[in-house]
Amino acid sequence: RPGDKVTIEVFTSAGEKVDVVAGERILDRNGDVYLPFVGTIHAAGLDQNALRAVLVAGYGGFYAEPVVNVKVELRVNVTGAVPHPGQFYLDPSATLIDALAAAGGANPEYAITGNMMPGNPRRVQLVREGVRQTLNFHPADINEETLRNRIRSGDWIHVPPETKTAVRDQVLFWGSLLSLTSSVVSLVILIGRG
Repeated sequence: RPGDKVTIEVFTSAGEKVDVVAGERILDRNGDVYLPFVGTIHAAGLDQNALRAVLVAGYGGFYAEPVVNVKVELRVNVTGAVPHPGQFYLDPSATLIDALAAAGGANPEYAITGNMMPGNPRRVQLVREGVRQTLNFHPADINEETLRNRIRSGDWIHVPPETKTAVRDQVLFWGSLLSLTSSVVSLVILIGRG
């Protein structure tokens, strides 16, 4: 799909690498990729083997029996309460768990920014081709179907922050206040002895 990454290597039948062709390319918004000598190729919808066949035919006009290596990586976005949110390029065999792992995981104890809000792995949102679904990635609750769910190009995975509760806020507030009070009392006692 547009936005996916294709890595290409072309070798002559003598084993020489054709450096001008080698490298990574991102499919444009039309699903096309431009390659030296063969021009623009519509790669959207092709898997690695089909794209390899197209490239072997294209480069066959320039090199006798070319050897073409193709690696396709799908674009996935992971956002929310994860250590490293962002856009990732993953192998088509990767699962949603692999995508979360690439972003650092949906750790229920991870704190985003300074507000100490952990992520909620039980309410992870997957937006796939405009359809949103909620998945449970908590290790104690995850099911086999979720474990095996492979990524698709353009998936958006969002780990929401754990919702705050009034009780939790009160515990954090009073715990902080008690800690501050004990620190002040200790400091006064220390100063008084000096």
